Amino acid sequence: MSIYKIIKEKLKASKAITLVTVLPGEKDALLSGRQLVLSEFEIIGGNLDEKTALGIIKLLKQDCFDHKAPANGIIEDQHSGLRYFLKHYEPNPRLIILGGGHVGSALCKLAAHFDYYIIIVDDRPSFAAPAVHPDAHQVICNSYEKALDSIIPSPSDYLVIVTRGHSYDKLCLEKSLQRDAAYIGMIGSKKRVSEQLKELAASGFPLQKLSEIHSPVGLKIGAVTEPEIALSIMAEITMVRRSKSQGENVQNDVLNALVKIEERGDKAVLATIIKAIGSTPRKTGAQMIVYPDGSIAGTLGGGCAEAEVRQEALYHMDHGLNGLIKKELTAHTAADQGMACGGVMEIYLEQVS
Repeated sequence: MSIYKIIKEKLKASKAITLVTVLPGEKDALLSGRQLVLSEFEIIGGNLDEKTALGIIKLLKQDCFDHKAPANGIIEDQHSGLRYFLKHYEPNPRLIILGGGHVGSALCKLAAHFDYYIIIVDDRPSFAAPAVHPDAHQVICNSYEKALDSIIPSPSDYLVIVTRGHSYDKLCLEKSLQRDAAYIGMIGSKKRVSEQLKELAASGFPLQKLSEIHSPVGLKIGAVTEPEIALSIMAEITMVRRSKSQGENVQNDVLNALVKIEERGDKAVLATIIKAIGSTPRKTGAQMIVYPDGSIAGTLGGGCAEAEVRQEALYHMDHGLNGLIKKELTAHTAADQGMACGGVMEIYLEQVS
């Protein structure tokens, strides 16, 4: 299986992936461009020899991210002199809807248009059946307490509490507060929500944690009907999500395009920002594919700099080269190009086929 197909399949299985690429250098030209696919520290793909691969894993364990997910960026092996670029991929976040009633059902239908892994939970069989929620990836019929215990927590989870009663809402909120999550939202009137938060504070929940709860849930758009309430909730979730990471959709588009290129045996060049210094339009890890006809997928921020990278990529494609280029967007140059930024981008151009 091709490298990018492996990455895509593992992401579907909710596995975080790190792609390690050997950057061009003088130390060992034969390894330049070779890659290693890791899930945590497990090798799941790539074309590096075992000795080099194990050396990379040792380097990561010792110096890079201490058993945590690495950030996109360059690391260097001081012993071998080789430089590696780490590209980190996170699986699609989960939207956990606690309550399969009318609002939960409307939210599930709307969320299906986005790239969430949707889980519906309800303790009533008639509201927790796959046939009732065909857009959900997983439907759990169990008590809310047991259901939440069965779902392994993830910091990229978005939890929405829309059960049929205040007592169930409170139970779900208490369980949700014990997890690290990107978003916790709970339906309810201002008065009732305020009372529940006071009770939780009195029982020992940190005020900082309670202040992060989105309740009453959703943006204030005057929603009345279930679909409108669902819209207000998804709008708020989108606002929270994009404030943390604005490049996820572009990443998914580029990854899907890379899989198609590999499957068809097409030619293309992948341009990746491996280092960004100063105020650049896109940050480390941003990618753009350049096709033989000059069309692109993804973006490095637009403007003249992106157009120049596109021309460099076409040159590299014609000559079958991988290479490093640098683009400087000084304040003066950026102003000339009508861009409100300035900085330096180091970009790696690699053949994809």
